[in-house]
Amino acid sequence: MQQSPSSTVLVLDASSGVGHWACDALIDAGYACVVAQTPQEALRSVDALRAGLLLLPVVELTAWTGVLERLQERTESVPVLGVVDKEANVDVSPALTLGVNDLLTYPCSPEDLVQRVAVRLDRRAAAEPQSLDNDSPIATLRAVTEAAEQALFRAETAEARVSRAEEREHLRMARESLSHSLQVLLGTMVGTAEAGAAGRAGHSRMVAMLVKRMAAELGWAPERVRGMELAGLLHDIGLLALPPDLLAGRGPLDDQQRRLLHTHPEASAQILEPLSRVGVPVSAVRAHHERLDGSGYPRGLRGRQVPVGAELLAVADCYAALLQDRPHRPALGQAEALKILDKETAAGRLSAKALAILQKVIARSQETSQSGNADGSASPMGQALTG
Repeated sequence: MQQSPSSTVLVLDASSGVGHWACDALIDAGYACVVAQTPQEALRSVDALRAGLLLLPVVELTAWTGVLERLQERTESVPVLGVVDKEANVDVSPALTLGVNDLLTYPCSPEDLVQRVAVRLDRRAAAEPQSLDNDSPIATLRAVTEAAEQALFRAETAEARVSRAEEREHLRMARESLSHSLQVLLGTMVGTAEAGAAGRAGHSRMVAMLVKRMAAELGWAPERVRGMELAGLLHDIGLLALPPDLLAGRGPLDDQQRRLLHTHPEASAQILEPLSRVGVPVSAVRAHHERLDGSGYPRGLRGRQVPVGAELLAVADCYAALLQDRPHRPALGQAEALKILDKETAAGRLSAKALAILQKVIARSQETSQSGNADGSASPMGQALTG
């Protein structure tokens, strides 16, 4: 694959060891790639190599702050891809403020890294040519998320640069209002798609509620919890790109329909990709139907290749689906649903840790609804979480 000089990737890696793995994967894919271990090397390389993209481990952000600040002063921006360890509890907001445009969870497959780099170096490489045809549903929906990302980025940048407390608070409120409006807009679109599909009404809202509480149970930073909530709400937005009658039927899907349905995680990721810069974990959305034994889709990832956010989404998604009537089976009760999930973890398909967290969330919700209602009836929130 022939790459232009501007597609050179500069990897900043002082000590974490991710850099050499990333460099090898990118070189194998045909990209020019250089590793810098000090800020001085990095600044020299940015100019000398005409680097088209920077990649850095977010855990090393302090070491590279000066480099990122210098890049922000340049008239020609260089996209920055931050790598986040899936086991680490890292607040990514300082990285976003310093110009990190996108986040990738590590460990991941070399293919995931190469695709994410392709997205940033040439957005047209983010998807197959027919998928982002100007008249396609994916292109239409992605135009919405791109416009929203640009507006959020402008608000965030302005907030970071003003010094007066009143102005910062005003901009913060404006950004939150914009973010909320986007959530309502996209959430309504997803809800409309689910309303026309047999047994799916309200599914994404329930997944969002579950995965938000699961992330909070893990002690993740508020921004990361919020990102997971949005991932839960929007993980099936790719269904909007499928034929409307695909999920409207009452019978089981045939093989061709099932293959078409299996494209929706990738479609969701393509639509949401612009929002990765503002904290939506797109890699988790893309992989929420992957399974730890490699039996999932769309890529057959296995083990540590599956992002931890996708592990949480997978368990929440399965649990919420089991509580609803579907064309091939009736709705199950909470106990039956958890038994099935337990079998899936025993078979090595779903994460046992994620299931344990879900069980804690359900137990805590039961306690809250029992203590919060004098007549012993469950609250609407409790009913949703406990089936």
